Amino acid sequence: MKRSDITFQKLLKILDLAISEGFLTYNAAKDGINHSKGYLFSNENSSFLKSFEKKDLAIDLGTGGGLPGLVLATFTDCLWLLVDRSARRCAFLKKAISDLDLNEKVEVIECSAEELSLGDYRGKAKLVTARSFASPAITAECAGPLLREDGLFIVSEPPFNNPADNQDRWPVEGLIDLGLKQKEQWHTGLAGYRSFVCVAKCPEIYPRRFNKITKNPLF
Repeated sequence: MKRSDITFQKLLKILDLAISEGFLTYNAAKDGINHSKGYLFSNENSSFLKSFEKKDLAIDLGTGGGLPGLVLATFTDCLWLLVDRSARRCAFLKKAISDLDLNEKVEVIECSAEELSLGDYRGKAKLVTARSFASPAITAECAGPLLREDGLFIVSEPPFNNPADNQDRWPVEGLIDLGLKQKEQWHTGLAGYRSFVCVAKCPEIYPRRFNKITKNPLF
């Protein structure tokens, strides 16, 4: 069996275990690998993906059962930081990283996303990803401060019958307050995605504490 096939089978087993642990639903795990690869492996991101170097940092917020961060870390060469506030989920992710032989390039941090944005990783990430993390305003406020200049923030989108409804979730005015601007929007046939580029340094006042973010979102 090819190494790539072995890795794929390992990922499937890890996602199955995530179901039994209650970290993923069956449907999320069933399409998990393809859904996760859709974040980066698309025509819209081909030039961005080619620009990645091994020293570049990518951060996945609220990795949980491994989507998309663990999958993307498996198929890319850069450094990855998987962030989750649950000790149980972090222990699961650390075991998964070991099983996939990713210890040299992937780290798990147990903390909240806004805490991470206030620390040493602020302005260091070339890529930040999030899946089913929180509302658009909360997700953007946690992700924006982590991006370096030229960095990209990518989210997966819920299904909408009317594309205009989806567009309204990410207002231009609210994003620019965080130094973000929408770059691309795409659909793989399985899921939709949206990317935002860092066009200015995120103001130091962000992110606010989580209770303030939730009580008074930017948009």
